[in-house]
Amino acid sequence: MPPGSGEQAGALESAIPAHLSVERTRTRRVGDNYTPPYPSYSVRFADGVSSLVCAFFGVQSKPPLSRGAKAASAGMWELCAQADGPISREHAVHTDEQGFENQVIIAYWDDTEAYRRWFNKHRDVLIGAGLILADHGRWIEAVTPDASGLETLYSSNTFPEGVARVAAGGFSGEIQEHGYWGSMRERLPRAQTEALDPAGDPFVDAGSSIIRVEPHDNLAIIRSGQDWSLCEEAERESYFGDVEPHLRAGMDFLTSEGSSIGCYANRYMTSSDGEGGVLEQSFGLSFWHSLGDMERWAETHPTHLAIFGSAMKFLQANVGAKLRLSHEVAVVARDQQYFEYNNCHATTGMLGAGRPVASHTDVTS
Repeated sequence: MPPGSGEQAGALESAIPAHLSVERTRTRRVGDNYTPPYPSYSVRFADGVSSLVCAFFGVQSKPPLSRGAKAASAGMWELCAQADGPISREHAVHTDEQGFENQVIIAYWDDTEAYRRWFNKHRDVLIGAGLILADHGRWIEAVTPDASGLETLYSSNTFPEGVARVAAGGFSGEIQEHGYWGSMRERLPRAQTEALDPAGDPFVDAGSSIIRVEPHDNLAIIRSGQDWSLCEEAERESYFGDVEPHLRAGMDFLTSEGSSIGCYANRYMTSSDGEGGVLEQSFGLSFWHSLGDMERWAETHPTHLAIFGSAMKFLQANVGAKLRLSHEVAVVARDQQYFEYNNCHATTGMLGAGRPVASHTDVTS
């Protein structure tokens, strides 16, 4: 979805922070004088932060969520409060394509060494090593992108959602690289000089009860969310009547048929309070064979074009919309990914990477 609307004010700056800016060798899609149609912002991390961590600790069971799954998730949450734990942690829930209930903790660090100390100490408990999980499954999905391999986009500079919660430098001013196809790539510092093509294929190692997925270089991950908690009734009706159905259809397509266009896995999630209550926030989380595959879906596939078109109409009809949108994308090396599953069904997350994945330019059919 595109960011929110508003009046352009003040000088634009680049989404790429100055210390990560290099002489660009790859051509941009817009000229230096391009002015985006609405304001949007990126986040700035503290000086000296060279990499970040985003980890997902999940439990699943057949509905309703089992007692064992709830206890495991509560234990994971408490572990996150231990020494070297994440700066930010949050809950989300979703029902997956197999009908299983999933409860997920999303945790962020801006210190990869602290994360490694914490994870090495608690990994066995998190995944349930040595336990017989009779009524639930557990999974860990974690990425540690370099700061140069991460880009963010927010419709509001007062809405620290997702990775913005660990951005000690706050938000940028209004940025230039948004509002056109290809801007996602042009917000990525690495893309100034790199093609970011994938290399290799994922391998699902099912040699033990705990299954590891060995990934490939330049896997792309996106978390893209929306928060309607500040919206008044008319705007809510417009969003849920005109936009959200297209968003849900796109998410359903990626979940059930995404492998046909290079999407390994997708979850359409709702933020929660961790105790059964849901918040007025949702987000899509998906893992892609490449940034190029993600771009082609966004630019040419009917499901995303429907999302984009309905969102544009929504913004035009709701001037000064209070819907808040967030977006973060990482492109990660092989050694910056960790995927592990215990007693989960066969299409949970990156377990589905064992299925054939098509990666091609024709995604319009």
